[in-house]
Amino acid sequence: MSDISDTESGTGRMTAADASTATAGYAVRVTADRVLCEMDPNSERTSRGGILIPATAESKNRQGVWAEVVDVGPLVRSTTRTDKVLFLPDSAIEVDVHGTDYLIVRERDIHAVASTEEDASNTGLYL
Repeated sequence: MSDISDTESGTGRMTAADASTATAGYAVRVTADRVLCEMDPNSERTSRGGILIPATAESKNRQGVWAEVVDVGPLVRSTTRTDKVLFLPDSAIEVDVHGTDYLIVRERDIHAVASTEEDASNTGLYL
């Protein structure tokens, strides 16, 4: 299987050509301590002039973004599918898998987990 977290270009963003070569006819799975996330459409911002600013765009302030977990690697212990995770956008790798944009984040780069499970720790904080 192909590990989609590595790119040939070394830019951290997998191009369409890289994605089609890496995933054409293959099932993609997340390895090691990586978490595959899909961005929440509400996490993208707009400028005062109405220009869409993606959540992964570089900015001077270090504002975290929330994303929904789609899949986890075998070594991930603190999150499961359908959880929402908070991380800094510069710690994520953007990939295009079969025409859908995802982010891959290491488990150690996740700062918070929002879970709907009943057995989640009772902190009194809810999203």
